[in-house]
Amino acid sequence: MNPKFRSGLAALCGLALTVTTLANSAGATTAAALAAPDIPVANVQAHLSQLQSIAQSNGGNRASGRPGYTASVNFIKSRLDAAGFTTRLQNFSGGPNLIADWPGGPTNQTIMLGAHLDSVSSGPGINDNGTGSAALLENALTLARTNPTLTKHVRFAWWGAEESGLVGSRYYVQNGGSSGVEAYLNFDMIASPNPGYFVYDDDAGLQQAFNEYYATLGIQTDRETEGDGRSDHAPFKSAGVRVGGVFTGASARKTTAQAAKWGGTAGQAFDRCYHSACDTYPSNVNVTALDRNSDAIAYVLWKLAVGSSQSNDYSISVSPASATVQAGQSTTATISTRVTSGQAQSITLSAGNVPAGVSVSFNPQTITAGQSSTVTFTTTSGAAANTYPITLNGDGANADRSTSFGLTVRNTPPDNDYSISVTPASATVQAGQSTTATVNTQVTSGQAQSITLSAGNVPAGVTVSFNPQTITAGQSSTVTIATTSGTVANTYPITLSGDGANADHSASYSLTVTGDGQGTSWAPWTAYASGAVVTYQGVSYRCLQAHTSLPGWEPPNVPALWQAS
Repeated sequence: MNPKFRSGLAALCGLALTVTTLANSAGATTAAALAAPDIPVANVQAHLSQLQSIAQSNGGNRASGRPGYTASVNFIKSRLDAAGFTTRLQNFSGGPNLIADWPGGPTNQTIMLGAHLDSVSSGPGINDNGTGSAALLENALTLARTNPTLTKHVRFAWWGAEESGLVGSRYYVQNGGSSGVEAYLNFDMIASPNPGYFVYDDDAGLQQAFNEYYATLGIQTDRETEGDGRSDHAPFKSAGVRVGGVFTGASARKTTAQAAKWGGTAGQAFDRCYHSACDTYPSNVNVTALDRNSDAIAYVLWKLAVGSSQSNDYSISVSPASATVQAGQSTTATISTRVTSGQAQSITLSAGNVPAGVSVSFNPQTITAGQSSTVTFTTTSGAAANTYPITLNGDGANADRSTSFGLTVRNTPPDNDYSISVTPASATVQAGQSTTATVNTQVTSGQAQSITLSAGNVPAGVTVSFNPQTITAGQSSTVTIATTSGTVANTYPITLSGDGANADHSASYSLTVTGDGQGTSWAPWTAYASGAVVTYQGVSYRCLQAHTSLPGWEPPNVPALWQAS
């Protein structure tokens, strides 16, 4: 047993009579959920140290719409992507929001956890709200690492522009983001240097879930009132979603009674550096409160969303999920599998509901969960024109799963059509620099057609050119996106359009512009474009090839990536 739970064991036993009520009100399953893992506070501290470094390298803050915020988003997104989350950026004026979904659990029953990632412009925003953001990140990475069986879908969010009036979370809810969300948990300032232990009282069941955890530590909590309506839970509550969370106090002063039960200094603000330049790491973080509240997040998340057993299971999907072919032709798709709980298992693939004149084969036919296979659909010239739903089955050692593929067979010449995509789909450059990508086209039906390329939604200070500008479907073109030194730092969605002789299509490209091109301090987990200039230990370096930096890739260590200038 984790030592931090031992002292409160008796208190937990005293709560036994309340567990049935909690299960009903907080949405727990009838069977006891798996015990929540301990969240390593050292990892949370490492994330805070990274956010502090980002602020120091970007004008001393991480305010929305500024380079420090963009770097913070990139840092957290890179960790989530590497862990297997499905992430997306939701752009808005002053954004973006970062949304991360963990695959697994019912897609229409979601437990959502959020923290605002932005700071005020006057400081690095470490307690407000690096602490909530860092604790949320480590909980997400722990969920990915342990990969438990889920009874609910789990989604994490890092909000932008909270300090400007809850702009990011309001935008998310106003655009349908709260649909299917059963409960939203908010974490804003969870390691104040003179901490209190406050629990949101908006929903009795969620409040009791957090209080159950603190009882295991022998901690008496107070109702959270200082931040009512002032953080990102407010838009969700207004939309009818149950909300909860924890808070360690801001500018309000700790009372004598609170100091008696929590320790700390009576008459002093919970956070004397609230919204100030001194909100830094490590001086403005109480590590004990950070540790306890990081574990509180895991405790309630596991109670709400994790099942009672760790069975071996997997998911199966096919991409694309449909295709149209002329009778006598064939098409391929990729079957992907993913371990959703427990250990990987052997899976044998087969097809069902296959019509006359159609055959289905797999390469390979037997895979291990987590691997993929190429499925080929072959038609004869006599296959009847129709749309056929074909079932693709996975016969696993522990579980059977299936997915559906829609095959349309035609006996008439198809329309001329094509697809368009861009690789990579995003880049980060310093103002005054440029980057390139490749626009790819592919004939999807009929004959190849001439396509003229153009760009839309191009912001001031940015130009887009294509070489060549006119191609034939199936060919590619190099697109160059150039910025001026006066381009405003922001993330811009640019539309790359193909005007074809028979059809028009487009692809989206995300351009993030940072800094002024004069060089910033090198930092890990940062995307650098070719030609970017940084400083490291007083030496200036120029980037030789685009990459995302990792710890250990300091410029003097990787001459293939950086050249001293």
